[in-house]
Amino acid sequence: MARKVIWSDEAIADLGEVVARIAGDNRTAAEAMGLTIFERTRMLADFSQAGRVVPEERDPNVREIIVDPYRVIYELSANGLTVDILRVWHAARGRPEL
Repeated sequence: MARKVIWSDEAIADLGEVVARIAGDNRTAAEAMGLTIFERTRMLADFSQAGRVVPEERDPNVREIIVDPYRVIYELSANGLTVDILRVWHAARGRPEL
């Protein structure tokens, strides 16, 4: 059964910051990165456990996919109906604030 992918306000803001930061140098690359990140999260509806467990959290329900150099951190809902995108975090920023 497919899960619904839901973006948190923080993740939406993170994605906006990513696109804005890249757009300062290259608008085309910024749009491409934003679309790539968004598209990669769509597969989580059908393959919710595709990402690895976030090492800092050690919770099997908190996972991430890598869209280099970004970590897209998500949580599997307890009821099995949703995948909640929590953050889009640049890997160089260290531990993600969840």
